[in-house]
Amino acid sequence: MSVSADSLRSPEEGSTPSPVSDIGTAAERLTDDLLLEILSRLPAKSLCRFKCVSSHWRGLIDHPDHRKNLPQTLTGFFYTRSTVDDWVRGLESPVHFTSVSGRRRDTSFAFLSNHHPRLDLLHSCNGLLLGCWYDASNQGNEFGYVVFNPATEKWVTLPGFDHSEFIRPRLGFDPTFSSHFHVFEWVDEQDFEWESDEREDPDLAGVAVYSSETGEWAYKEKIWNQHIRLTDDPATVFLNGYLHFLADDRELSDCLAVVDAKGETWMNFPVPGGLKRGFIERSQGRLNYANFRRDEDGAALRLVVYVLENYQSREWILMRSVETSYLFGGIGVRIDVDFYWTAIHPDCNLVFFTAGCGNTLMCYNMDRRQVKVISNLEGGKWRYLPYVPLYADIQLLHL
Repeated sequence: MSVSADSLRSPEEGSTPSPVSDIGTAAERLTDDLLLEILSRLPAKSLCRFKCVSSHWRGLIDHPDHRKNLPQTLTGFFYTRSTVDDWVRGLESPVHFTSVSGRRRDTSFAFLSNHHPRLDLLHSCNGLLLGCWYDASNQGNEFGYVVFNPATEKWVTLPGFDHSEFIRPRLGFDPTFSSHFHVFEWVDEQDFEWESDEREDPDLAGVAVYSSETGEWAYKEKIWNQHIRLTDDPATVFLNGYLHFLADDRELSDCLAVVDAKGETWMNFPVPGGLKRGFIERSQGRLNYANFRRDEDGAALRLVVYVLENYQSREWILMRSVETSYLFGGIGVRIDVDFYWTAIHPDCNLVFFTAGCGNTLMCYNMDRRQVKVISNLEGGKWRYLPYVPLYADIQLLHL
């Protein structure tokens, strides 16, 4: 058998490198600036995976000078016992932080202490936090809002507004949509109805919105005809310039209510419902709704997660369904008493919740069907605020 001379040539003699070799060296030929430009266009979930490519890539991604241009993901939760009633009375509640891996620390937001020494944490949204400051010398009767960024230690105090009838303020900020943030205050109707000697919850009358673009508050009355009432502590999501929140329709029971940042567009439509008050969250760029339901034969209890297909059809698509035996294992949990929603991961199929009388913060991986205990907290119920660091500069915040 004869063999041609060409087939005996070594790679050094001019043979074409294998495709695998090409792939392995292509990334190495990229300059750091070009590589960072490519990485900045990736979703946070993919960016985390690329940290494993090499120590050089990890160093670029984690470098403080590069973080502000790269997408970030959930790092943990601020948690506090603070409630609206507490800070109206002037009772300050300490703020703590736990990472998604369970590392805990206290935080005092020292950069704010000289300006607002008494501060309670109310809400978080995409890296910004909403706090309430109050004048301790005035028995808590004088208070206002401050929006701040823990990652950059920049903040801004909002101008005063008539807070006489406000309830449960919420922060709206989406850096992928706009560099401006909004603060929403729901306003109730004042003509309460009475039935069986018990006062019913009042209907929602409108919303007061602060815009960082204008630097002013504006009140807008509702423009829907339905009788919509807020739930006790409504879950909210700010997505595509709209504030989404769970409410109670006197005719439809649980519903999703939506208002835009200008208070001009109002929508509401049914949610799939379930065995308890549901939960909404933004995950992977879409609106998710989670709840519990029983199988048709009533034998199994399931966690179900839906995604909103679009606003026009108002159709919810079932994405996940898992028996609670995978969720809680052998632990007996009464979902109407011992279970509280915390978050759905913004970039992964993870659900965070607290369960049991010991207030255990847990995480369930819906892909792997694995549950993980993050932290065991004692001393009553805590309110958790998810935190995604924001390293980009927001001009309307200052030192």
